[in-house]
Amino acid sequence: MNEFYLLQASRSNEKYLELLDDHLYSPIQKANTYMSALVSKRGDMLIQMESRVNRTLRRIKKRYLKF
Repeated sequence: MNEFYLLQASRSNEKYLELLDDHLYSPIQKANTYMSALVSKRGDMLIQMESRVNRTLRRIKKRYLKF
């Protein structure tokens, strides 16, 4: 009887952990992945914009601000 109780307890614990994983952890992981990708893309875009602005400013300085 004791072994049966332990078996039932282990199964329910496994099912509970599986339920937690499916309903709680998976959506959080998906949201974290989505936000990480979004922030990464935004950072890359800002770095490209900054480098483009710096190149343009250097060109303008060379052309018009000769001392």
